[in-house]
Amino acid sequence: MATLSQAKTLGGVGSILIFIPFVSLVGYILIIVAIKDISDDLQDKTIFRNVVIAAVTGIVGALAGASVFVFGAVTGVLTRGVSAFAGVAAGLLVVWVFLIISAVFLRRAYNSMAKELGVNMFSTAATLYLVGAALTIVLVGFLFLFIAEILQAVAYFSIPIRPPTQGMGASAGPAAAPPPSMPPQGGSAKFCTNCGTKISPTATFCYSCGAKQA
Repeated sequence: MATLSQAKTLGGVGSILIFIPFVSLVGYILIIVAIKDISDDLQDKTIFRNVVIAAVTGIVGALAGASVFVFGAVTGVLTRGVSAFAGVAAGLLVVWVFLIISAVFLRRAYNSMAKELGVNMFSTAATLYLVGAALTIVLVGFLFLFIAEILQAVAYFSIPIRPPTQGMGASAGPAAAPPPSMPPQGGSAKFCTNCGTKISPTATFCYSCGAKQA
């Protein structure tokens, strides 16, 4: 059964591995597995679905951009460089558009996780991902993406063992009903020496707090 503790470890380790060359792909896979666990634990399938769409969109965008880039380069060679620049520009534009679409779906998933887990860092990281994706066309966006990935790691390591809503319901349980108050049985009024509750003049113990009376 999926657990948030497992997702916390997988997501945190995966977020660190994406910074390491040659194993970054493993990091992304671990993050996707972690999100699947979170989606199952929270019983919110839209979280994992949005992440899958984001991942597929990113991969398709990279492949489409590479294809346009190669086609433009080959055409440029055949036409003595006339369309080489246009091919490169078109390839980069395709990648940029798909990257933004991918970031939008990732942001949807992370916003849901932030709300249901009570970890607002996910929402912050997702926003920076979207801003970074939009600004990659002027290169400064890569800085935003780098910061977003750092915050992503912090967010995963901040995941609670159980969702806040489940935690309160499971630990606290139904509220205990207060003991019924017993009206004084005639005579003059008397008050508990411990809590001040009005009790019977002949009462030995307080009906409210149970303190012994003098």
